[in-house]
Amino acid sequence: MTRISRHSLLLLFFTGSLFAQHLDFGFGAGVKGGFPFINFLEPPSSPNATIYTIQKSSDYIVGPVAEVRIPFGFAVEVNALYRNSDYRVTMSNIVTTTSDVHAHSWEFPYLAKFRFPIPLLKPFVSAGGVYRTVSVPGYVTPTHNGVVLGGGMELRISRLRLSAEARWLHFGGSSSSDPYPKLDSNQGEVLLGIIF
Repeated sequence: MTRISRHSLLLLFFTGSLFAQHLDFGFGAGVKGGFPFINFLEPPSSPNATIYTIQKSSDYIVGPVAEVRIPFGFAVEVNALYRNSDYRVTMSNIVTTTSDVHAHSWEFPYLAKFRFPIPLLKPFVSAGGVYRTVSVPGYVTPTHNGVVLGGGMELRISRLRLSAEARWLHFGGSSSSDPYPKLDSNQGEVLLGIIF
């Protein structure tokens, strides 16, 4: 067999294997968890507001994930992610007062996903919408609908898929009674996932 024939066969095998992986389809379910890198609460925007210091004491995200894979690297993913946030808010004016604020939410992202046709470690991008329910102090009026953009890497080991990703979420501006903190309209999070 000539050298050109061997190289042609190797290229054909590699291309066929890549194409077969790109025809992957099926259903997967698992769990994702991680942490946000943008605070849930932000100081009031009013220039006459009381001076605030917001310290985060705990903040995590965890919940189930399901996805439907369709050929050519596309997929649809839905999550139900619980976010728990605890903050210590210090208000400084004439008198300094400190209070502990517990805020939590359920986020329901629905995403279109595309995996690039690279063997083993696949980069992916995702985009879609999100609906959330929020439990926050009474002076904050949250918004519920937003958009999501994300990207990451996925490692496939047999039927197991391990992923790491970063997401940016944007919600319409929430309001609060000045001079109180409000929800940040931009949220960022890092998630690790395992899907079977």
